[in-house]
Amino acid sequence: MSMHAAATDNTDEQAPTLSLSPEICITSEDEQTCDIEVTLEWQLLLNRTVCIISDYKDLKKWCTSSPDIHSLTVNIKADRDIQFVMIDKDTHKTLAGVKLKVTPASSPQVRRRYRNPWSLF
Repeated sequence: MSMHAAATDNTDEQAPTLSLSPEICITSEDEQTCDIEVTLEWQLLLNRTVCIISDYKDLKKWCTSSPDIHSLTVNIKADRDIQFVMIDKDTHKTLAGVKLKVTPASSPQVRRRYRNPWSLF
């Protein structure tokens, strides 16, 4: 195996991953918005600093200050899906992406007589 092949193989070994927990948020019936705390976690092959960009109004762009940071927790209040994209801080290359799915609880006409004080989500 030549040195050149080994160098190129390395880059495909493990693609950077970006995960979101939870991935789905159900809106409240009254407000039709989803109020949730989500945690983004990522794995990188190389020790790089990254930025998270999104179409969420309060998190346009966030960058890590060091390669040791591998997660970000964000409070979200939204009425539509939010796309998060991880980019390389230096090259601005897109590394990975993930979407928070916002799902309506039910149509506003349907009213239940009681509401559970607790929530499963």
